[in-house]
Parts: sequence; structure tokens; C-alpha cells
Amino acid sequence: MRDVHVSSADLSGPCLKDELLKEKLLKPARDIRSILRWGYPKFATIRFVADHFQLSLEERHILTRVIMPPDRIVSRINKKVECTGIKDRDLLLDGYNVLLSVDSLLKKESMWFCDDGYIRDTRYYFSKAKQAEDIEEALNAVLKFLYETDPKSVIFLLDAQISRSGELAGFIRHKMKEYGISGEARTSKIVDFELKTEGGSSEKKIVLATSDGIVIDSALEVLDIPACLMEKMGIEPIRLY
Repeated sequence: MRDVHVSSADLSGPCLKDELLKEKLLKPARDIRSILRWGYPKFATIRFVADHFQLSLEERHILTRVIMPPDRIVSRINKKVECTGIKDRDLLLDGYNVLLSVDSLLKKESMWFCDDGYIRDTRYYFSKAKQAEDIEEALNAVLKFLYETDPKSVIFLLDAQISRSGELAGFIRHKMKEYGISGEARTSKIVDFELKTEGGSSEKKIVLATSDGIVIDSALEVLDIPACLMEKMGIEPIRLY
């Protein structure tokens, strides 16, 4: 992705907030990374540095999402699949993770380039149930991308414990038919387990679409759909370095 130089005319609204937030968090981020290289635990290190800089809860959450221990970075980056690399492949989507991230992107929320190479939003203060009430635009964006990249089959996996997941699964199936995409959408009470098991199977060779770090660690190949859409739209994420 190309670097974007922000002019004074661009510094308004969300853009200004992102620039100021980035400026404030750069020094804490560098300090945290330096300490992590000595093998100290991530969460204790972030808490220690955040206390020193008197950071807010939101700012601490951002650092937790963005910064990764050195031993996780290379392995996760090596699992990334190119946006054009899923043709004729079986794709399993971490449904809410992908759709809510794309929803954040379309709503012009802050999107962060994390140390492990994946794009993540930081809308932690909303419940998934509330965010999921209006994600049709995000779904259309994802389905359009899948139509263009032509995977063999697609499965959307949704957390059954989130209200109205069954209805959403049915709506996704309907939209998949409209786009001519082969596959299904279903709910599960053990989403993370299924994602890890299916994505980690060397026999099935499934590509997993998610930005959940714990799930990525168990997967063999991972697609970052929000990053693909951002590249297509010419949007740069916020980088803390």
C-alpha cells in the first residue's frame, strides 16, 4: 500500500483525531516493543507503560490490539494469503470478525496496521450484538470481493450466542445466492474451536478469513479481507511506527 501524506486541509474530523492519537501513542508503543524484546509478558508491559504515560482505557486497548510479542509476528505474517490467492480455494470466514471489521472500515472508523501484519479496528466499546444490527453494506462489500476473487466455496461461521445470528445466517445465504457464490452460512456454539480445527487441518487446506490472533495461531493460511478492501479503496491504515 502506498504511503499517504496528510496535508493541513485533510486534518479534520476523524482524520485529525487519528493523527493526534497516533502522535500520542508512538512513544509508548516504541517503549513497549523495546521491553517485549527482552521477553517480558505483553499485558503486564502494556499496563506498566500505559500507567507511566497515564493513558486512557481506549488508548490502552489500541496498544493491546496493535502491539504483538516478537515470537508471534513472523509466524502470523507468513500465514497471510494474497488477496488474489483464493481462486478455486475453500474459504472459511470468521463471520462477525470479518463483517464487523469491514463495517468499521465503511463507517470510517480507525483501522490499525498491527505488528503481525493484520488490519484491526478498535470499536471495543460496542457489543457485537449492537454492531451486528446494521451490517448489510459490509456484507455486500465482502460478497462483491468474494465474487471477484472466485473461491471454490465459502462458509460464513457465526457465533450462535449472539442474538439473531440465525436470522443473519439466513440473510447471508440469500445474498450468496444473489451473487452466485457457492457455500453456506451457519451458526455455531463453538466458533473458535471450529475455526481453529478447520483452519489448522493440513488435509482440508482451508483458507481462514479472520484477524483474531488466537485463531490465526492455529491456522495454516489466513486471508485479511479488510486489508484487501482497504488496498482496493486506496485507504491507508494507521501505523504506530
